Amino acid sequence: MHLRLGVELAMVYLPRIEATLIILLVAVFFSSCQTGQNEGVEDPFVASGPEQSEEVLLTVENNDFRDANIFAFWDGVRDRVGFVTGKTSRTFRMKWRSERVQIGVDFVGRGGQRSGNVDVWPGDHLNYVIMIGR
Repeated sequence: MHLRLGVELAMVYLPRIEATLIILLVAVFFSSCQTGQNEGVEDPFVASGPEQSEEVLLTVENNDFRDANIFAFWDGVRDRVGFVTGKTSRTFRMKWRSERVQIGVDFVGRGGQRSGNVDVWPGDHLNYVIMIGR
């Protein structure tokens, strides 16, 4: 009789163990399907690709005869961009630092100029034209 009671107890607990095991296997199966489903899908709110890089292109067209040093002022902080000889144009790559930038020019002989604030975002291409005698 004692043996029979043990068998009955095992029969009562066995379905609970099997049910728990089945639930666990189903949960593992669905979680693995969910992780596999997102592979290769890009988040549209995350910057990626060359057009959304952290760089800004600046093309300077120097119509003046004087050579010029080019500067970017990001939130008032001056950052040298490069050098453009007279009557030429050149394209520079700058690291994007802020939503607003000013372009500054220091001529080798003397003088200079500075633009107003320009709104800029990563991946933008700015064009700046230096007029003759300014």
